[in-house]
Amino acid sequence: MLSRRQQGLTLIELMIGIVILSAMLAMAIPAFSSWIRDTQNRTAAESILNGLQTARAEAVRRNTVVRFMLTDKDGQVSWTVGCPTVTATCPAEIQSRSAAESGTLAKVTVSADALPVPAPAGYFSATISSAGELPAEVNFDALGRVFTPPVGAVFTRADVTSTASEEARRYVVVVGTGGQIRMCDPKMAFATDPRGCS
Repeated sequence: MLSRRQQGLTLIELMIGIVILSAMLAMAIPAFSSWIRDTQNRTAAESILNGLQTARAEAVRRNTVVRFMLTDKDGQVSWTVGCPTVTATCPAEIQSRSAAESGTLAKVTVSADALPVPAPAGYFSATISSAGELPAEVNFDALGRVFTPPVGAVFTRADVTSTASEEARRYVVVVGTGGQIRMCDPKMAFATDPRGCS
């Protein structure tokens, strides 16, 4: 009668497998960290985009001026949507997002400057040191157009960058005077991809 021999891994085979697995993990960790930063930036930019779209829709629905305001002076993604003139049908806060809900790596900066078309070389690679004038707001009238109040810091562009790395992907949310809102990626050219900035 033939006997069966049990087979398993030798210690050398096990050590070789561990070394290969360790090398693969060492190569994957920087890419994973970069992916996390880029994802947090995109999520923050999409949050601002959604808040602006909510404010515009509420202004049209309620037939009154509705304000979108970035509220965190340190540049964290925190906003509120509400009515500047509070009435029984239009509260001061319709919807909000706190800074605790977003990742700690994303930072928003605002500007009232329009995007240059085409953007000069290196325009989007410049580091943004300050958060701009925050808190800042965008107001929409009953027709969904941008309504500029007589006082207060207003913005037409919000750049989302990372506090952890200058290499992280930047996203830009742009608000047109007619109320058009779009998010764009500066690494893409608008001429070849509609997701691009300029």
